[in-house]
This record gives sequence, C-alpha cells and structure tokens, in this order.
Amino acid sequence: MASSKKISGPKSDGKYPDRNIDCQTAIAFRVVQLIEEAENSGWTAIEAAKAIQEVSRGLFVGHAGKDRNE
Repeated sequence: MASSKKISGPKSDGKYPDRNIDCQTAIAFRVVQLIEEAENSGWTAIEAAKAIQEVSRGLFVGHAGKDRNE
C-alpha cells in the first residue's frame, strides 16, 4: 500500500509557532495508511494505533538520549 503522496516540509526554516502541528498534519495520512495496512493484516485499528504510539515513544526516548537501549 505504497503512497505516491509526498510528505510536505515545514512552512519555514527554523522554529516557528505550531511547527509541531504542521508536522503532524504532514504525516497523518501515512499513519492512517499504516493503520489500514495493519487492519488488513488482522490487527485492530486500536492495536495498531497503540503500537504506533509505543514505537514512536521509544524512538523519541532513544533519540533524546534518555534510554541507551532504545
């Protein structure tokens, strides 16, 4: 279920108000596609969403340098 839709970049360089919201909007369609793909493989949407949340959290914690094992 590959998508040809390109993820849009930030509206401007550097930090600006609501940059995080712009990023969420830019990637939301891919997250929805991922959940749909998981559902097609037998997972529920809730299971997939929770898994995405946990994976994202783990990646963030690892990226922030708070957990060396992540």
